[in-house]
Order: sequence, then C-alpha cells, then structure tokens
Amino acid sequence: MADAGEAAATDGAEGLAAVCAHLEEIRADLRSGPGGDEGPVERVLAAARDGGDVAGTLAVLHAVLQAGGDPQGLHGYADHPRAVRGLRPAGISTTRTEPVYVCPAGRCARYWWPQPAVPVPHCEISSTLLRRERLY
Repeated sequence: MADAGEAAATDGAEGLAAVCAHLEEIRADLRSGPGGDEGPVERVLAAARDGGDVAGTLAVLHAVLQAGGDPQGLHGYADHPRAVRGLRPAGISTTRTEPVYVCPAGRCARYWWPQPAVPVPHCEISSTLLRRERLY
C-alpha cells in the first residue's frame, strides 16, 4: 500500500495529466507487463469521463506499473515537476503574453507549449483539442 505522500503524488490533476499526455505509452507498458492488461488505465479514463474521483484509480494504476517493473510508476510519465506559479525571473517583462494549451475541461494539469509545424494535441479523455490560454 502506498503511503500518504505516494497517494498525494498520484491523485488528481498531475496524475491525470500524465495519463493524458502518455496514454499510448502507458498502454504499451501495461500490455508488456505481467498481466498484459490495460484495465487499470481504462478505469482511470472511465472515472475521468464520468466526472468521478480519479484518485483511487490513479493509485491502482501507479501500483500496477510499479509491480510490472517500473519503480517510478506513474511518476515516470510526468512531463513537468510541480511548479510554483506566478514567479518570474528578474528582468523578464510581465507585459508580454505567451500562448499555452491546457486541459479543455480544466480537470488536469496537462499543458503544451506551441511548436512550429506540430498540431495541437487532443485530450485523451474528451477527444477535444487542448484549450489555448495566455500566460501573462
């Protein structure tokens, strides 16, 4: 059983962002694992689509990934560490805005920076494009 720190790290917005951004990789890892079963990630997606609490299903997915030989579990799929928002380095103008794409439902912490000639990714839960926002 995971301790409180493990549970907190695998629940909510951060865990859901990792699943959304790396869904196919997670599925492949589960298929190649001991049970060959994608069920744990499918249960996360179903809970998210139904608007339910995903904490329990994320904790199970994390444990299954670890049991399959990945010591980092779901943490290994995180694109970004938890960041402190609102801090700017000295000398950086606050008048310039930057586009960023985020979860269309505001349910997870996933974000994506625009890249030339790369299409905007889709949310793996709702199948809609990530939503464009501006950072100020």
